[in-house]
Amino acid sequence: MGSLYLAQTTTQNGETEALLDRTNPLLTQGLTLGPDHHRFQLGAPLDTHPLGELWQARDMSTRPETPVTLLLIAPALLGNSAFVNAFKKQMLLSKALKHPHVLASYGYFLDKTGQLFSAHEAVDGLTLAQLFSRGQARKLSQAKQRALLGQLAQALDAGHQVLRQPHGALSPAQIFINRQGGVKLLGFACQEALQAAGNPDDRAAPYQAPETDIPSRLSIMSDQYSLALISLQLLSGNLPAQAPGEPLNIESQARPGKITAAQWPLLQQALATEPGKRPKGATRWVQQLFTPPEQPVEAPPQDRAKALHQGTESTAPNSHFETLRQRLSGFLTPGRIAGSALFAGGLVLGIWLGLWLGQPPVNPLQQQLQRLAEQNAELSTALEVLKNQSPAYSQPALANNTVQQAGEPTNDRFRGDRTTPGGFFFDELAQGDYGPEMVHLPRGDFLMGSESRQSDDNEKPVHQVTISHGVALARHEVTFADYDLFAAATGRDLPDDNGWGRGRQPAINVSWSDARAYAQWLADETGQPYRLPSEAEWEYAARAGTQSPYWWGDELGRGFAVCDECGSEWDGKQPAPVGSLDANPWGLFDLNGNVDEWVQDCYADNHEGAPSDGSARQQSGCDYRVMRGGSWFDIGRLVRSSSRYRNPPAGRRSSWGFRVAVDLPSQ
Repeated sequence: MGSLYLAQTTTQNGETEALLDRTNPLLTQGLTLGPDHHRFQLGAPLDTHPLGELWQARDMSTRPETPVTLLLIAPALLGNSAFVNAFKKQMLLSKALKHPHVLASYGYFLDKTGQLFSAHEAVDGLTLAQLFSRGQARKLSQAKQRALLGQLAQALDAGHQVLRQPHGALSPAQIFINRQGGVKLLGFACQEALQAAGNPDDRAAPYQAPETDIPSRLSIMSDQYSLALISLQLLSGNLPAQAPGEPLNIESQARPGKITAAQWPLLQQALATEPGKRPKGATRWVQQLFTPPEQPVEAPPQDRAKALHQGTESTAPNSHFETLRQRLSGFLTPGRIAGSALFAGGLVLGIWLGLWLGQPPVNPLQQQLQRLAEQNAELSTALEVLKNQSPAYSQPALANNTVQQAGEPTNDRFRGDRTTPGGFFFDELAQGDYGPEMVHLPRGDFLMGSESRQSDDNEKPVHQVTISHGVALARHEVTFADYDLFAAATGRDLPDDNGWGRGRQPAINVSWSDARAYAQWLADETGQPYRLPSEAEWEYAARAGTQSPYWWGDELGRGFAVCDECGSEWDGKQPAPVGSLDANPWGLFDLNGNVDEWVQDCYADNHEGAPSDGSARQQSGCDYRVMRGGSWFDIGRLVRSSSRYRNPPAGRRSSWGFRVAVDLPSQ
């Protein structure tokens, strides 16, 4: 499998150049691949890919066996260490990206023959590129066009928010349309691997932004450009005319006949040569694309669900309906409701397209689909009952990518929900991009500290703390992607990553002083009161309504955190990319383990005299600052929610990091 396959291609200038052949003649249907502990059997080939080939396959290590899609890397790339490292990094990032319209990634594998491949969610094989080539895309109704582009936009927004980087090679060939789930986007964060491979995606070239030739200029706005071209082709039937070697000048072109007068300026804005002039927020842009100017844009289902969740949190049960409503409010979280809405649209789009084109699914999934459809119908009925009977239900206005509640100070530089306890949001930086994802903590009381046999004297006495003020905590530890923006903007040295990579890795080798400076920079950039969390706020968030040593229970268990004996693949070796394990009940990741986290407080030997209002303990002559949470380097006892320790504010280590908090208006 180590032979080199080359092909010849002719450029627009008539020159011939060698490109990597993406096909491997040694791959055959029925071939079994993978390490001894995890085997896959190839089914039918699906398509070529810039890095190799896509095949249908069965995961033989699951019971029952599961249909999957494999990306088999071209043999010529296996000796390219830069590519292999970039590809593995991409797969780690992709595993952290979970969204109904992003093709799920299960990881990468190496066969004993040397074949490298990645495993993904099963696809039927139908792509938007095939719809375009067959001329069938132009037959889609406006409702189906909106569904397709809306699901694609939601996938892009999710990837941008979680990975904080662009797709990088967005094209119709990467957009699969499944009978189960509708749109499935492949290839997020692939640009580094493509660059290392030296094998650009020729099918993506017509859809790439002008800045693509300079990889360092690729940004989230580059994907917005690609989305606009895909939308233009879907709506009008054609890509705009473009002179060879010249950037697209959309301003000089006449409006295509099938594009409305309201849609044309939106498309022109998204196809601006300068990235900074393009609109932010793919989902919002697609909504505007299909909204008549005289009608207001309706808030999307996930925003309405947040208002519903807010309105049902604190009502005491006084009837059969009230009891049902409260039970549902715990189950119908914003993420579940949004996922349900996305599934419903995807199911309709996927099944309709599959039946219309006469394309069979990977496996006979009709029974499974029927069960899912029935569950979705039950969920929708429950939601409708809640909406109609809950007096607190209201539909928040959606404007400028924000959800704004009555009485909140005007602030149009954020995305998401700042006002609802449990809501997620991002604050926009003055230089562009967004700060860390924040979670609005609910108000409440809790018992801080521990007097168990596992606890230390500095965790005593247990005392009640009331969190009555509005505060949000970062959903993840501050990453290198976050911190490096700050370092570049302020001229600071980049902290060492110990060779473990940057991007979604938690920022390490940062002092308390570095962490405080980052929080102040965020405050200056966003105009919002960012800071380090207090020790009490940190423990309140880590417990997430529990009183056990860990949010998941009394025992350390395996796979809940990253520490020296926690049962993860990173134990005792290095921190994991943020969000690699499950979130706690309040949607916060890695508070227990991964990296130690600086908080605002001066260190005291115990909790005697600690503030009861959740504020930070401050004193003159503060020689030590508090750290919480434990790390990849520590034993399991030290990642308990109440565990605390001290370090000098100027110290730095490869297991030390932090997260930020921001004060919110009181209500």
